[in-house]
Amino acid sequence: MISIFGIGDAGSNIATLFEGHKEYNVFQFSSGQENTKYSRKLPKLKTFEECEEHAPKLSSYKTLDAVQDRVQVFVCGSSFSANYTLRILEQVKNHKIDIFYIKPDVDLLIGNTRLQERAVFGILQEYARSGLFNSFTIFSNPEVERTIGEIPIKKYFESLNKNIYYAVHYLNVFEHTSPLAGNLSEPSEVQKIRSVGIISVDKLSENWYYKLENDRDVCYYLCIAGERLETDGKLHSRIVKSLKNKPRNAFKTVTYGIYESPYETDFGFCVAHTNYIQGQQTT
Repeated sequence: MISIFGIGDAGSNIATLFEGHKEYNVFQFSSGQENTKYSRKLPKLKTFEECEEHAPKLSSYKTLDAVQDRVQVFVCGSSFSANYTLRILEQVKNHKIDIFYIKPDVDLLIGNTRLQERAVFGILQEYARSGLFNSFTIFSNPEVERTIGEIPIKKYFESLNKNIYYAVHYLNVFEHTSPLAGNLSEPSEVQKIRSVGIISVDKLSENWYYKLENDRDVCYYLCIAGERLETDGKLHSRIVKSLKNKPRNAFKTVTYGIYESPYETDFGFCVAHTNYIQGQQTT
């Protein structure tokens, strides 16, 4: 089982989407929550120092007893609740922690909110690169929107959150499922910073949810409908040919895994890894 931490409203809204799976238990931390075993109310304070001082203690309400060895954290850097992140995670520092960072449209941020987002984005990456976190995965809201296309305003964040949840859930599935074919391997231990994208199985064309600078290892996860796996005798050779045409060198590797889709349609994801601290990209 994996424990899902949602910090702030954005993080908590994504975290709730995992509640329908028995493989997860979900914890929410935001100003709108009540104090229970699986949720904590974060006071609306004014400074980072106050957040550090008044962060919830996970030892109360037997919260810590319910946290699994693997913890996946969703947080948006522009949310004031992000200031609680380090103090909350310090209490589970002996667990395997993956950060999923929701990056807002930074061009629209101003004042202290812009400064906070920049600081949170950089600090969490440094923690990951130092080995305190297992990984740091970036989702850019503008890039997720771009891959979806037109989104009605009332369904905007709901659509973005579902796409982020869907990607993370399937990456967890792939991690615990043996591929039917492929050459998947663990990325280098130092490649802690990641980005995720969706791919066209036929063309292996990527639509990244955040475009990494200086990406190193790139993994392709291809989910193909069962009937096609049974009947298309040239499919594997076409996939391998496309992968061989991807940019590769002594510092950049390409690996892949083929899985049977639970649906009648094909879909896929790609994951890029790097040890390079990402800057403030604009769109």
